[in-house]
Amino acid sequence: FGPDKPSFIDQIIQRARENETVTAVADKFSSPTYTIDVANWLRLAWENEAQGILHLCNDGACSWQEWAQYAIDVCRDSGIPLKAVHVGKLSLTDMKNFVARRPVSTVLSTAKFTARTGVQPRHWRDAVADYISAHVSKT
Repeated sequence: FGPDKPSFIDQIIQRARENETVTAVADKFSSPTYTIDVANWLRLAWENEAQGILHLCNDGACSWQEWAQYAIDVCRDSGIPLKAVHVGKLSLTDMKNFVARRPVSTVLSTAKFTARTGVQPRHWRDAVADYISAHVSKT
């Protein structure tokens, strides 16, 4: 997610502005990743001549429902008006528009990146809060 194009967070916030009911997949887990952080980590990897396959993502993991709920909570705490308060659960099997089969977990490890650069990526919650603060309008 990031400021360059609408993302999952933007879609959830828009739905929460317009509807009292919002849902997201509760049984698919990933590592949310802020594009601004990735740009900085790429520079660090280059400067440290880190080689091999490196996973660049924010620390931690969550379901898409947890990610959506946290975004809504941050918006509410920031004074952004929303109609929805709670994110309901959907199952990945309920998502009929997902034509391609998807793994249930796409959580990544940044251990190799940290070992090669000395930098531990910040938690996805911190990145989501920064993104909302910087890029989501209060109106």
